[in-house]
Amino acid sequence: MWDPLGLVNELTQGYSVYGLFENNKTKPHYIGITNNIPIRENQHIKSGRLPKNSKLIPLDSNINYGNARGYEQAYIEYYGTKTVRRGENISGANKGNKNNSFSTENKTRNIKRQNHFMNVYNEKLQTLSSQNINGRKC
Repeated sequence: MWDPLGLVNELTQGYSVYGLFENNKTKPHYIGITNNIPIRENQHIKSGRLPKNSKLIPLDSNINYGNARGYEQAYIEYYGTKTVRRGENISGANKGNKNNSFSTENKTRNIKRQNHFMNVYNEKLQTLSSQNINGRKC
């Protein structure tokens, strides 16, 4: 879900954070957020980011938009999925994240909104790191 203008209120419910996993791998190659899993899954199939024998697996479901943004960024960093540069086409070897969910150093976003993203980002990153997981969330 791309919201460059910040029009989606951070407390809006109904979002999921998901990972795209290849061939029974435990580490995702892409992390995203959506409020409609089936539609987003089809978009990834059409783009080539979700090939056959791969799965879209929800990591966190039915959360608000602000939490989804923070969690998404924590997962992107934890799993190291930001592997594609803007302008590069998606391909079999090039299907990771192109963008961060949000900038942790943003100075122009509404401070309340930025703090919401940062607080849940920090909590999720701490949880992931303390679990020292090497794959899907336990």
